[in-house]
Amino acid sequence: MTVEIHAHDVAVFANGSKVATVTRPGTFMVPSKAGPVDRAFNIGDVVLVDGRGFVLVSPLSFAGATEIARAVIENHSGTVTDSHSLRALATAVIGFAAQMVAPEPARTAIEPAEASAG
Repeated sequence: MTVEIHAHDVAVFANGSKVATVTRPGTFMVPSKAGPVDRAFNIGDVVLVDGRGFVLVSPLSFAGATEIARAVIENHSGTVTDSHSLRALATAVIGFAAQMVAPEPARTAIEPAEASAG
């Protein structure tokens, strides 16, 4: 099943990979021990895609990235040696830093301040 993830690029790399910020919420199926389950993603999550547009790191929230970082710091063996965890953390650093440095413009118009009659 193909899932469309709406996002805008925040960084493009020499190998064609892109870090992007999710612009519309959605869900996608992920495997679990009990069978496939829906996993939600939200506006502001970050994603890594390769030059062909294939997802390398599925949408990741700041909380999700923090959990991966905690597992690395606590030396959980699977996380420390897993290249996917490394890519996920790199995606989070680039994606969330870009949001802080150049945040999305406000989606609603900002009304000008009313001049006070004095």
